[in-house]
Amino acid sequence: MASPITFSGLASGIDSASLIDALVKSAQTPVTKLQNTQKANTAQSTKITDIKTKLQALQTATQALDTKSDALGNKSTSSNDKALTVTAAGGASMGTYKIDVQSLAQTERTYSNKVSASDQPGLFGTGTLSLKVGSGEPVELIVNENDTLASVAKKINASGAQVTAGVFSDGAGGFRLQVTGTQAGSTGAIEFGEADGLSLGLTDPANEKQKASDAVVLVDGLEVTSKSNTVNGAVPGVTLNLVDVGSSTIKVDRDADGMKTKLQTFVTAYNDVMKTLNAAFTYTGSTKGADTLAGDTTMKQLQMSLRGLVGGVADNGDSSMKMLSSIGISTARDGTLTLDDTKYSAAVAKDYEGVASLLAGRTDGKGMMKQISDGLLNYTKTGGALSMKIDNLTKRNKMIDTQITSMQTRIDKYKENLQKQFTALEETMSNLNSQGSSLSSILASG
Repeated sequence: MASPITFSGLASGIDSASLIDALVKSAQTPVTKLQNTQKANTAQSTKITDIKTKLQALQTATQALDTKSDALGNKSTSSNDKALTVTAAGGASMGTYKIDVQSLAQTERTYSNKVSASDQPGLFGTGTLSLKVGSGEPVELIVNENDTLASVAKKINASGAQVTAGVFSDGAGGFRLQVTGTQAGSTGAIEFGEADGLSLGLTDPANEKQKASDAVVLVDGLEVTSKSNTVNGAVPGVTLNLVDVGSSTIKVDRDADGMKTKLQTFVTAYNDVMKTLNAAFTYTGSTKGADTLAGDTTMKQLQMSLRGLVGGVADNGDSSMKMLSSIGISTARDGTLTLDDTKYSAAVAKDYEGVASLLAGRTDGKGMMKQISDGLLNYTKTGGALSMKIDNLTKRNKMIDTQITSMQTRIDKYKENLQKQFTALEETMSNLNSQGSSLSSILASG
């Protein structure tokens, strides 16, 4: 709808445009207040979202130390990475071990007889090809007069058998079907069958170029066999990753430095949350800004909960280490934490198991880290206290959007009516002025 034509003060001498702007601006005040409320809500939501994200990072840091295998970290080394590499889980058997890799686990690889072309049918007869891997059920395939080496390979790959097939070329005009097992170790041996005139040659023992075989390893002279080249359990808690035949000495030791690194990550994540809360609660001047979290009961409760969680006591059996302060973690006046290297080192030297149990629990996994992680759950989970606050702020802003739209429609109509009224006033004054001028002329001529 086009705006009405206005004549600001031409006849009346009133600056109607400025007067209308002032009246509309005054009517706009409630809208401005609502918009400011929206900005404050958005600012609060942003702050709470940031705190929730940092709480989730803190929870992740606690979960890196909430089990015995996490807390009882170990470091392992291999003197010969060309023979094997080694990784150790928490709680692995400490010590030095001599490892001799006698042989690697292998998959079976068998070739067909040589033919003159890979894409020509009729070079190896027709019939039934069967493949049986280990103790599995045999898979049977029909090979007909239209099949080539390439099409047989395709049928094998589509059969679901635990093998792969392809065509091998010797570069001198000879082609063979190559069938390779996908399962290493002796249990992955392939048994072939050719019937009804089929003559691929896969059943010929001379065409088996690599047998399916187990890995053989000597651990301190004691033989261990494995169906794969990843050997678990030969040394409790240790994984041997076999690379090649050869010898290596592996060493497994406690990883106090690794535990300290995880603890420092926890301390840093905790301090990040506490500093953010402290900043969110502060404000300058005599009144609080609308976007401050100062006085917010949920956020205050969160801060109190954090202090209580890190100052809590763990059931650590007969160990004297029952609080985080026992291992060098102290709390400053502003609520932030500090990890004292000297006190930590003394604690792990005195009772490494006790430190790990304080963090992860002795048997039930209810150590300090699990207690803290569980205590954070109501604030970090979907539908938790912080999610609900964020959702409520979003809902409030949507309701305000509706209010603003309705109010703005009324203000726009109000402005339009004012313009019409002042335009009519100007026209009336203009007519009156014209009539006055005419009367003055008549009187003057008489």
